[in-house]
Formats: sequence, C-alpha cells, structure tokens
Amino acid sequence: MSVDVGWLDNMTLAELETDADRVLSRLRKEAPVAWVPALNAWIATTWRHCHEIAEDAEHFRGGTSPAHDRVFGQPNVLSAEGQTHSELRRVIDPPLRPRAFKPTLDTTVRAAARARLDELAGRTLVDLLADYFEPVSVRCVADRFGFTHISTDRLQRWFHSLSHAAARGLVDPEAYEEGDAAAAEIREVVGDMVERLRSRPDESAISHWLHDGMPDGEVRSIENMLPSLLIILLGGLQEPGHACGSTFLGLTTRPEQLSRVVENPALLPKAIAEGLRWLSPLFSGASRVPNRDVELADVRLRQGDTVWLCYGSANHDEAEFGRPEIYDLDRPAHGHLAFGTGRHACSGSAFAPQIARIALEELLARHPRIRLEPDHEIIVRGWMFRGATELPVRMPR
Repeated sequence: MSVDVGWLDNMTLAELETDADRVLSRLRKEAPVAWVPALNAWIATTWRHCHEIAEDAEHFRGGTSPAHDRVFGQPNVLSAEGQTHSELRRVIDPPLRPRAFKPTLDTTVRAAARARLDELAGRTLVDLLADYFEPVSVRCVADRFGFTHISTDRLQRWFHSLSHAAARGLVDPEAYEEGDAAAAEIREVVGDMVERLRSRPDESAISHWLHDGMPDGEVRSIENMLPSLLIILLGGLQEPGHACGSTFLGLTTRPEQLSRVVENPALLPKAIAEGLRWLSPLFSGASRVPNRDVELADVRLRQGDTVWLCYGSANHDEAEFGRPEIYDLDRPAHGHLAFGTGRHACSGSAFAPQIARIALEELLARHPRIRLEPDHEIIVRGWMFRGATELPVRMPR
C-alpha cells in the first residue's frame, strides 16, 4: 500500500458508526480502497472505485458477507450471479417498475401519507422520522408486496430488527437474535399468503412472484425467493423513509431552498435526488467479492475477500462534486449512487423516490411552516445504513 493507514488498525466499528464522515473523507484522500480490520474487509470510498468495482462483472461477483449470509440466507439477489441472478431479477423487478406502480400511487401512497397525517393531527411535538416518514414508507412498500394485513408498528419492528442484525451481527452476535425472530415471522406470514395466493392471485408483488411466467396451473416455489424477500423488505422498508429524512434535513440547512420547495412542489424530485446524494440511506450496504486476485488502487485484493462499496462516501467525492458536504438544490445535474449501479443496482430505485415525493408533498402542503426544533441536536450515525436518529418538529397549528 502506497500510503500508511495504520490508524485504521485501532479503529472500532463503533467509531465508524458515529464518525463515518471524518473516517471516509480521510480514506478518499489517502487510500480509496483500504483494508479495515474492524470490518475484516476492504472498503472502497471514491466515486471512481465504487463505480469501477460495481460494474466489473469479470473480476467481481455479487456482494455477500458473513453477516448478510447469516441474516438473509442463500441464494439472495445481492450475491447471486448468472442464471440464478437473472431469474431472481426477472421475478423481483416487474412489480417495482413504474408502469406497474404508477396507476396506484394516489390510492396507495398518497392515501397512506394523508391517513398518517390525520393520525398526527392535534399532536404538538412529533419525531418526523419515527412518527411519519418511516410509517408511511413501510406501509407503502409492504402493501405493494401484499402485507396489507400487517400492522405498521410490526413492519417497523421487522425493519429495525433486520437492519440491526445486518449492521451489528459481526461484532455483536446477540444482534442476530432480533433478525432471526423477524425473519421467522416474515416466513410464517409469507407461508400463509402463498397458500391463499395459489388459487386466488391478486396484484401484490408476492402474487406476481408466484404466478408470472409459470405454465397454467403451476406456481413458482417461493422458498428460494425468501432470502431475497428479506433483503428487499429491509431496503424497501428503510430507503424511502430515510430518503424523506435526508431530504427534509438537507432542506432545513437551506431555509430559502425549503421555502422554494414549499411554494413549488415540482422541485421535490430534484430535492430528493440531492437528499439521497447528500445523506445516502444505504451508505455502505453493498459489497462485492473478487473472483480472483485483483490489483486496484495500489492494493492487492485477494480472491474471496469482501469489498464494501461505500456509495454514501462516493456521493461526497470531491473529485465529482463541488462542496459535497453542502445540501444544494441548485447543484448542477449529476447522477448519484444511492441506489448503486450495475447488475446489482437496487430494484426499488424508481418506487422509493415516488414514495418520498408524495410523503413530502403531503407534509409540506398541510404544514408549510414546519421546521425542526431549533434547540434539539440532530445526530446522524451509521456506516452501513446512515441517517438522522430523529427529526423532532413542533407541529404548526
């Protein structure tokens, strides 16, 4: 390695959780692909190297890690390759494409946002993240898959349990217990759904998974889809709500820009794209594995090593973005990597921003003067999944 990064030897996962911006900013400058002992893995931090690794199907196979395998199982859409990956994506992607979900946005997403705002009516102090953004997000994603009968509270618990297990399991094996319990519940619920949907298909994603592309009278086995379902539920239940949180928090740092969005909701898609770049919810949730020894960025990656792609850091790469630490609605057009890139890019990259757009649109239309509590410190943390821990607001009357 051309640069001494011995300072990483004593860094703990807790430090990375709480101080990721400082650590990753330093790595972008000193060692864009670096071995991090606390993770027992490499981490790529620049736009160039994240993009290069994600797009390189010749030298890198789909991402996996002991934590992901332990929580989700195999085969899953993150790590599968070849025919297995193609078959999984052929089943997973269609219900999440715009032509499938656009006709129902108002009757599902907008209705969920308005219902949640009605529930919050009369409350004075609200945590926008836990009380609005997350509930709307989990409700909309779960309903798309057919979990209409599962309570929002239970959905949020599933999301937090799977997230905690995936991010903390390697250093805290007890974290797996929460993830195992959530996965067992989901498997039981899906099993009951499958029995019903065999003979009575509907428009849910699970129903499409069972029936699409199958001969008349036959259904696809759902067993090998369950690991991918857990992954999609974790990402899907998390990303739209935290995209809302990132966007709202970013806009509050630029009050004049927040006012412009309130006055002109047509700016929301651009505001959300910048929010996803500025504070990417899936910060380092994707990985790749070299299928042979590879020389990259002055280091040698060994076959079988785990390489985490820190898309959140790539979205702050100074070589790509001017003043990347600043939220800027007027930033020149530039794609972001919040949903990844390449063959393993997020299946929900079209659906998640629509949930975020409608949730923010409804919030700002009903409460155009809503602002964060001025005396409350906003804490942002996480290296795999990153965002504010809470967003307290005093609801205008």
